[in-house]
Amino acid sequence: MKTNLKLAALVVALGASISLSAQAKNKVPYTNQGFYTNAPTQVAVHFVSIKDIENSLKDKKPMTVTFDIDDTLVFSSSEFHYGFTFGKDFGWGNNPKEVLHSQEFWDYIAETADKHSIPKDSAKKLIAMHLKRGDKIVFITGRTKHSGAKNGTVTETSKVLQQYFKMPYAPVIWYTADTPVKGYKFDKSYYIKKVGAQLHYGDSDADVLAAREAKIRGIRVQRSYSSTNTQNLNGGYGEEVLINSAW
Repeated sequence: MKTNLKLAALVVALGASISLSAQAKNKVPYTNQGFYTNAPTQVAVHFVSIKDIENSLKDKKPMTVTFDIDDTLVFSSSEFHYGFTFGKDFGWGNNPKEVLHSQEFWDYIAETADKHSIPKDSAKKLIAMHLKRGDKIVFITGRTKHSGAKNGTVTETSKVLQQYFKMPYAPVIWYTADTPVKGYKFDKSYYIKKVGAQLHYGDSDADVLAAREAKIRGIRVQRSYSSTNTQNLNGGYGEEVLINSAW
């Protein structure tokens, strides 16, 4: 257990060094105690199960539901870690910040890395529930789109995710490039409103806050214990947190 805690601490340290600058810029102070996924103990927050969510929607007609991708649907940290470590060898940049602004890196993610990412079991069950309800699923990601892709369409990443989650169709993906649209504070708010979503799932503080800015229900999905992204405080804004969603 002590070894695992040391590894967790190292992961947090690595994640802190590669966080996107926009997250720091738009940081909103937490209002609740919450807990970090890789902490040795958890505190009581507003946990909800998939069954709880399904029951809360039983009297509602099929709706549009939006999902973040990385750490929400799939575990893709290994691909980002690869890019940050060897980016200089491919001309992507000498540090994480430069890599994240390299179009060639994002093309690599779309063309190759998505096929190596691991879908989360919790996401499989969550998507299955929404498909059974007849909800329309749309993906909204902070990634930069592939140089040959058009925003708000079905992309190669859509097709990979369709296979991972056994979906009858490949959802469109909106790419924010981690940049808010004018008039909004958070990068996903505009797109949540654009597609008419009534429910949004995401692992980051920005996902929770974007849902609130768009005035819809937002549910936090926990990041994997070994995610290389900075661990955010689950329940830190008093939001619902999907239980057992770190895997």
